[in-house]
Amino acid sequence: MGADPAAEAVGRDDAGEKRLLKLGRYEVVRELGKGAMGVVYLAKDPIIGRLVALKTIRASAHADDEETKEFQQRFTREAQAAGILNHPSIVTVHDIGQDDSGTSFIAMEYVEGNNLKEVLAQGRTLSFDTIGDIVAQVADALDFAHSKGIVHRDVKPANIILIDGHRAKITDFGIAKIASGGANLTTTGQFLGTPNYMAPEQIKGAPVDGRTDIFSLGICLYECLTRRKPFGGDSLTSISYKIVHEPFPPLHEINPTIPESFEEVVSHCLAKDPAKRYQRGRDLAAALRAVLRGERPTRAADPVLEEVTMVTRERPAPAMPTVEVPFPQAQEASGPGINTRPVSGTSHTAVAAAAAPAVARAPREPVSKQVRQTLTNVRAMPLWRSRIPPALFFGIVAILVGVLIAAVAGIRSKYSDTTPADKQAWALSAHERQLRMQAQSLLAQGRVTDATPKFEELSRLAPKSPYVSGMMQRLDALRQRDELTKQQLVTAQARFDEGLALFNNKQFDQAIEKFQESFTINPSSIQTGDYLKLAQQELQKVDDAKATARAQKLATQKTAAATTTTTTKSPVTPSGGDGVSPAVPAAPAKLTTIFTHKFTDGRITVRAGGDIVANEQLFTVRKGNLFRRTANIAKPINITHEFPPKSADVDIWVIIPAQNINEHHVMQFRFQPGSSHTLVVRFDEASKKFTYELN
Repeated sequence: MGADPAAEAVGRDDAGEKRLLKLGRYEVVRELGKGAMGVVYLAKDPIIGRLVALKTIRASAHADDEETKEFQQRFTREAQAAGILNHPSIVTVHDIGQDDSGTSFIAMEYVEGNNLKEVLAQGRTLSFDTIGDIVAQVADALDFAHSKGIVHRDVKPANIILIDGHRAKITDFGIAKIASGGANLTTTGQFLGTPNYMAPEQIKGAPVDGRTDIFSLGICLYECLTRRKPFGGDSLTSISYKIVHEPFPPLHEINPTIPESFEEVVSHCLAKDPAKRYQRGRDLAAALRAVLRGERPTRAADPVLEEVTMVTRERPAPAMPTVEVPFPQAQEASGPGINTRPVSGTSHTAVAAAAAPAVARAPREPVSKQVRQTLTNVRAMPLWRSRIPPALFFGIVAILVGVLIAAVAGIRSKYSDTTPADKQAWALSAHERQLRMQAQSLLAQGRVTDATPKFEELSRLAPKSPYVSGMMQRLDALRQRDELTKQQLVTAQARFDEGLALFNNKQFDQAIEKFQESFTINPSSIQTGDYLKLAQQELQKVDDAKATARAQKLATQKTAAATTTTTTKSPVTPSGGDGVSPAVPAAPAKLTTIFTHKFTDGRITVRAGGDIVANEQLFTVRKGNLFRRTANIAKPINITHEFPPKSADVDIWVIIPAQNINEHHVMQFRFQPGSSHTLVVRFDEASKKFTYELN
């Protein structure tokens, strides 16, 4: 396989020194990157000294002459179409060309900045207002392109460039369609676009239009808000199935701080049926800007009332049959100042039918000539030439003035000035709108504490508002969680740090006390539970070592005593040298924890004195496939643990974050050596209460 001439932008001459190559008239400066269809270079136009980005696109090496010719024609047609797009949020196409090696290229505006994919991958913070503004800019650009009959078909974060802060530009118009080429003209796949950002009609091979780009832009909006894709999967088949058939995970389930208005916008963008999406990019931009103002987003207009959106096809669609309905005096209505344009700009058949007269008619005089003739006839009337007495003339004028004054007075009396009550209601409504905008703006910035007083005031002004009530519940939950974690977690972490220092100094008994205090404050800490168990194991090792040493010492003493007794022929006793029998370690006690439930999140922890008997998740993760989504499923708990016999308090924690359950129960029990016991935990769905049984 031969080398790509475009890939060798910088070669070497006979002396071995670097030489600069050209593509057309452009001087290549350096390589910017490589793609599936070619290489992108930074180049300079020697005529005007402008820096441009040269994107090279080559046909497959296996394509025949006819396919290559078709590829060049499609390439030229698409590049010319993209070249007519002159918009501040669209990367401009300056020129197209082909060098001697057969490499086609597009000379585009060189834009310095990071694309949105890089920004998301770097984890850079984007506020909700910034995200809405960026997507609105792209929506305006797409609306402009759609008005010119151009559909992008590959809208994705990698094609959205951010410059000068958060000013957005979209690039690669028409490239996805160029890549489709003929049957053998591409190696990038059979799909027109990137699978994660494709619309259902693209996957099904149906015709696409501007609403396809709106679906892809909706996926970009979702990803910016949540930092994850709405239709994820580990295979192309799984992703395609979810895009066509499954709904996307709601925004508030991923991040509760996302303003609710974004949910409505994303739902309209990601509708499976194109007729239920925003019909124009400008509609999406207007909805996003309404969200940024704190208002309810505008809904997508009825498609029946919208202008026809151009559909891109490989061949022109057949024209719809039309029927000409003649209107009376239609010919007279045509003239200067009268709009005779057909209702739909795409109904060329209707235009042709209207232009071709069905019945031969006699030529009529121009309207202007008819008006002049009418005025001449009026002036010729006898009444026009007669004089009106001054008294009659002024009397008529006085009557007209009186009628006008009476009409004005009647109108003023009917529409009187706004009453004080109306003014007060208007001021109250304006204050509510201002509070809502301020509260939503603070919440979008993550400032929950500052947003709470605003929503509390809104709750006093509009106590029956479902929106305000829902937001207050969400804020209460967030505030309680923050207050709990701020105080408890600091204390628990301090106890854990103290225990860790003692653990590192091998003071295991004291470390266990600190770990137990930390675990009591924050029982959901897996790290604390693990270190508590580890400290108990290390302490047990120390105790075992001491017991072994003590047993060895007793055995040595017994041997010495037996030797002395044999020598003196004294009676041998089974006791040790000190007359005390060696201690026999007590058999451990066993506790089995059983909990059968329906919870799909949370954890159960059981502690007997200082021993962690159970610390288990209440769910397992079921992996998704083509026919089902990834989900958590309930896991029955049945675990047995051995520990030294003791009389101790049995602490039981059941924590279910999704249902705001934080259950803690204490039971006193004596565990005999070698005994086995069972702890059964039950949950009553009706009463929402736990019961415990230990035997």
